[in-house]
Amino acid sequence: MALFWEQRFSWLYWLQARIAVRRDIHEHSCILFHRLQQPWPLSSHGPYLGQMESAVLAVAPQARIINLMNDAPFANPRASAYLLAALNNYLPENAVVVAVVDPGVGGSRKAICLNIGDRWYLGPDNGLLSLLVSNAGVENCFLAGLHESYMKAASASFHGRDVFAPVAGLLVNGQSPDTYPLPVDGMAGASWPGELAEVIYLDGFGNAMTGLRMRNLRDLQGVVVGEQLVKPAHTFSSVPAGALFCYENSLGLLEIAANGSNAGRILGLEIGSPVNPHMLPGRSKNP
Repeated sequence: MALFWEQRFSWLYWLQARIAVRRDIHEHSCILFHRLQQPWPLSSHGPYLGQMESAVLAVAPQARIINLMNDAPFANPRASAYLLAALNNYLPENAVVVAVVDPGVGGSRKAICLNIGDRWYLGPDNGLLSLLVSNAGVENCFLAGLHESYMKAASASFHGRDVFAPVAGLLVNGQSPDTYPLPVDGMAGASWPGELAEVIYLDGFGNAMTGLRMRNLRDLQGVVVGEQLVKPAHTFSSVPAGALFCYENSLGLLEIAANGSNAGRILGLEIGSPVNPHMLPGRSKNP
């Protein structure tokens, strides 16, 4: 028991030291990346997003809230993990990221807090944050579980509002939430591959993002979707109107699109649709 309490207090002192560096920062960003448990288009309507923002501001009224997206892949933490990892490169420093794609809400999954550099990430332990760790390296990450007391006071189905958003407010204020240490390499999704040869997001135009980084596909001759080979191009204006093509999107991912048309509809794509990069003879994808 003495050893347990010694470890517990050591963890709390470490956590307070990590958070203390934020107290001299005058602008704090709270990033919301989420998908509520309704299919599109219901997820972008209703009172849910406003309640999450209000829960942050109730604790940290000075917070600068950025609603990064509220249409992450529905009930799909795996696809969302690859999307969040790609978006992470464009988030401000010293941010607190609330990531909620949580089909297991109210169940046995843990609620976790992840620290990487100057950023904090809050979300369910269902793999959603795992690619952030893979990209940063386990040795650069610190993981904690949120104490059960946060869950006892929460509704069964809206932990984004009742758990993660208030804790984000605490972190923005430079306060230490009640946590306990967890092994980083034990989090859900730790064994997922660094890249995913599947569609991970379809935007409103029918453009299909994949979980593949174009920097590892420099000898790409096209991507096979179903039985169709889609050839690469630089951008939309590089191909005729209506033509399918694949290209490196603004996040550095392989994306399938159609100039002035809907690639997802043309190819019958959905989240999880497999894609097969076609390389020069003798070359292979370098993950």
